Amino acid sequence: MHLLTAFLVLIALARAEETCLTANQDDPYNQFGTKTAYIFANRGISNINRAHKIPGCQPIAFWSMNRAGSTNPEPDEIEALRNLTDLKLNIIDNYKNHLRNTNHQMCLADRILLEEWSWNPRHNLTFAGDLTSYGYITTQQLAQTWKSKFPELFTDNRHDYLFKYVNDKLFSTTFKAFTEGLFKAQADGLDLPKENDEKLLVPYKFCDAWKKNVDENKETLTQREIFESKLEYKQMITNISRRLGFNYDVEMATVRNMYQMCRYVKAWDVTHYSPWCTVFTREDLRRLEYAEDLETYYKYGPGNELNKKIGCSYIKDMISFFKNHTENEMVQQPRTVVHLTDAESILLAVNVMDGRVDTTPLTGDNYHTAAVQARKWTTSSIAPYNANLAAVLYKCTLNGNFQINDRYQVLFLENEIPMSLVGCRVGLCDWSHVSATLGTIADKCDLQSCNHATSPTYFSGISFALSVFILRFTTL
Repeated sequence: MHLLTAFLVLIALARAEETCLTANQDDPYNQFGTKTAYIFANRGISNINRAHKIPGCQPIAFWSMNRAGSTNPEPDEIEALRNLTDLKLNIIDNYKNHLRNTNHQMCLADRILLEEWSWNPRHNLTFAGDLTSYGYITTQQLAQTWKSKFPELFTDNRHDYLFKYVNDKLFSTTFKAFTEGLFKAQADGLDLPKENDEKLLVPYKFCDAWKKNVDENKETLTQREIFESKLEYKQMITNISRRLGFNYDVEMATVRNMYQMCRYVKAWDVTHYSPWCTVFTREDLRRLEYAEDLETYYKYGPGNELNKKIGCSYIKDMISFFKNHTENEMVQQPRTVVHLTDAESILLAVNVMDGRVDTTPLTGDNYHTAAVQARKWTTSSIAPYNANLAAVLYKCTLNGNFQINDRYQVLFLENEIPMSLVGCRVGLCDWSHVSATLGTIADKCDLQSCNHATSPTYFSGISFALSVFILRFTTL
């Protein structure tokens, strides 16, 4: 089948009026927001895989947040995605009945790829939202990666661990995959310490102020809606519709469903083409990615100051854990804390740490600016499947590394890559600096008050982001 597809691609390339997206697979666009496969989000890791080796220092404690691998569609997605079967048949009929518009066509290779797609009956309510087989494997691999990098902390002693996760289907499966990656066949026989307090693990779900003023507030999506109302965005939908053989514009919801299926399939099997991705050009995918970035920027990121009041709980947990190790000379247990968490929590935590600070706020009007095209807040690279945020505490011999002036150091890693943090050196920070910055955030963190505070609206949130931008660059 691969030889046939390659042959058909060559034929299609000779026809200038056709769009042949399978021909671009040597350099495909695989940045799909929260549905990005991990392998596409951290490609630079091979060049810095020794960042965890700090001369003169030994790791003594490990804290991390780890997202699950690729999942099956959620229960509320199944019907809409399954209906793509009917859409596919309509597209095939459009081509069999000869298109009127010859300027926007899918090439034969793309059409065959789409025609071969069928709905997997396994994507039903029984398995909805749970790990796929590939997601299970990549979760095991992530655990093995941490163990290979920090064998002193990922030991065979169950008392060295504390696992924190919501006790539902997805995270129970993720826990099983992660611990199998660490302990192989012995995992089932180990009674590993664990905590399942949802109010601490996913505080945003229990904060009335955040739910009312951010999650359920229609104004949170205003910038995304502005972007999607642009003429060029509407023209994108028109071009997609014509490419599929329709003489009318398909609904926005249909485009979103095709995009959802496109990125799901690619995350399930990173080695093959995703049939529904052939519907979109590279620039289409970039626009769809930015639409999600706009949503997460205001819903979990810098676009609303209330997000820091919720995300501080993760920082508080980390600081408390590290203090236990810096304030006691004896070896403390646990030495490794592993949060199994969701994309939303990782976005909130990165935001609190100012790990992805842009020079200008993201809006629906500035997509084409240089600042936005080079933006740091990219959901694809912050929160892909298997996303991880780790902090490693080191105890150092001061005369063993002349660049280190603090006995304790903390290395911050985002998807295994050193984070760019103010006051730190390629992700490595003095513990005194961490205590003075993130420690202050932790001390002020009070989730009890979030349900009673007067929370900023969308407009005050974006005003806050703009004021931070102005302050940052007028003080340089």
